[in-house]
Amino acid sequence: MEHELLLKSFQNIGPLNEVQWQKACALITGRKFKKGAFINKEGEVNRFTNFITAGSMRVFYINSEGQQHVVQLGIRGWWVGDFPSFITQSKGMLYTEALEETDVLSISFDNLQTLYQQVPVFERLFRLLIQNAYASFQYRILQNMSMDAEQRYRVFSNTYPLLDQQISQKHIASYLGMSAEFLSKVKKRIYEKRKEQKKRT
Repeated sequence: MEHELLLKSFQNIGPLNEVQWQKACALITGRKFKKGAFINKEGEVNRFTNFITAGSMRVFYINSEGQQHVVQLGIRGWWVGDFPSFITQSKGMLYTEALEETDVLSISFDNLQTLYQQVPVFERLFRLLIQNAYASFQYRILQNMSMDAEQRYRVFSNTYPLLDQQISQKHIASYLGMSAEFLSKVKKRIYEKRKEQKKRT
């Protein structure tokens, strides 16, 4: 079932036949993480890229003052991890933590290179995945530069309703660049605006 979810995610990008998929499955490893466990930490080389099949995770860094900043959130059907460390195979700056009991399908850096050689279509599929992720990352930077807190939260909740439901408010707030207390005020303000609009209609 978990592998079918991963297969579907690839097929949304491009076609795969049974032989190609079976070769990929032979190089993929299933892993389980308890709540609070880390896939990778700052200073470690991230050896795997990970596809979530159950649970949720966050990727964050800790600044010089000890403050945590969430740079990525992930739920079922999402890829997660310290990607710069993975592609360069150098020590990373990020932490990847399970926010609840989480299952992932992982492929190591070495196995990914093998997969590219054995099934070249995967090099194209992963390239498209990376392109889409990079475009989303740049869009998020533009949002942070051009939108106020309420606008950022509205876009987030409309774009990722499942994330908004599954991830705790403090992690969402960190991802959006605000405190949990301020996010609470933003959500209350949005609720009051909607309530007022209903009264007018």
